[in-house]
Amino acid sequence: MTTPEKAFATIIADLKEQLKTELLNELRSELNVTPDRTLTFAEACEYLHMSDYTLRRLCREKRIPHRVYGAEGSKNPRYLFSSRRLDQWIREQEEANYRREARTG
Repeated sequence: MTTPEKAFATIIADLKEQLKTELLNELRSELNVTPDRTLTFAEACEYLHMSDYTLRRLCREKRIPHRVYGAEGSKNPRYLFSSRRLDQWIREQEEANYRREARTG
C-alpha cells in the first residue's frame, strides 16, 4: 500500500469510528436507552425519588431488585442496584397499578 492509500485508509477508519459513535449516541437519545449503571443505596434513593427508609424496607421485603454485599447477617449490608433493572421495576409497578385501577373502575 502506498503512502496516499495508507493516509486515505486511516482517514476512512477515523470517519467510520466517528460516525459509529455519533449514530450510537443519536439512537440512545431517540430510544431513550441509557447504559446500565450500578447505583449505590444513596444514588438509588435519588434515582427513584424515594426515602432511604422506604427503599431499605423494599429491599428487606425483597420487593425491589438489588444485590447485597457484606457478610451474612451483617448489620450494615451494602445494597447495590442496576439502573436498567430499576427502570424495568418502575414500568412493572406502573403496569400493576394501572391493572388494579382498571379492575376497580
